[in-house]
Amino acid sequence: MRPFTLLTDFDGVWTDPRRELQAISDFLIAEFARYDAAPLARARGMFERFRAEVMRRPDRHGWRIEGRLTSFVDEDVFAVPTSVGQWVDAAPDPDAARLRAAILGEYPSVLAFLDHCYHSTCARFRAEVPHDLAPGAERVLAWLMRKDVRVVFASNAPLEKVQGWFACHGLAVADARETAPGEAPLRAYGRAGKQWLSPEPEVLVVGARAVAADRPQFRAILDHERADFVVGDVLSLDLAAPIALRRSGHPAAPAAIAVMHLPHTPQWVLDAVAPGPVGVDFLVPHVTALPRLVTALRGSSPAAAASPRSG
Repeated sequence: MRPFTLLTDFDGVWTDPRRELQAISDFLIAEFARYDAAPLARARGMFERFRAEVMRRPDRHGWRIEGRLTSFVDEDVFAVPTSVGQWVDAAPDPDAARLRAAILGEYPSVLAFLDHCYHSTCARFRAEVPHDLAPGAERVLAWLMRKDVRVVFASNAPLEKVQGWFACHGLAVADARETAPGEAPLRAYGRAGKQWLSPEPEVLVVGARAVAADRPQFRAILDHERADFVVGDVLSLDLAAPIALRRSGHPAAPAAIAVMHLPHTPQWVLDAVAPGPVGVDFLVPHVTALPRLVTALRGSSPAAAASPRSG
């Protein structure tokens, strides 16, 4: 049987991100309280009000880089604190203006403040929590290894997070930048740069959203790995580039593409699960559904692989 390569995101596919996201939000709220010299309850109320404003128009908010949305706030839970901070940076709101002025007294920009909140909280969380893998994740990975599936993680998280969390279960993940495809059963690209867009925009129209597909760093990984199956939880970050490759008939395009079905997954993403070169093939309810999909895609059950909502 020929080699089969699964290229997958990490957070949201193999992990339960809720505690880490809460830690980031709590730190941001604590900083709002410090800057506003306000009780924590008032700062939390401001955060929730700002969040409601952002979620009112999720098509206009998300992870914004140089004026372009690289992911939308309703598909990417880690974009929620960022979107709130970016709203504070721009909104004509008295509370936001007061916070903005205080933040700029310590940081060169609100973006620099947000980067500090995100990276410092994530580093502290990893130091305090051995792992937050989804239940059964390590068993799925062990099964994939037994079946000679090459697993490649492409994650915006640092490499040491992927390696450290699986090491808790005795699973060694190699640095994909230091090993060739097939050289190790488990490899990972940390800081994969899936968020970075090119100077030449390319857009996928998904429902009413214009999703950026021009992701040169991620495309270089896709071209190098030539995966059979790509899985992610954020359509924009994880799946837009492979869908665009498939739409153009590129030889590095995967045969199958799947999105995780998480509690926050928005309807416009669910509606993208449809057969055809510009759709998502599978909706995956949990990482423990991957063995059945991989088995089907390797040819033992073609009918199962043909169903767009298998999982």
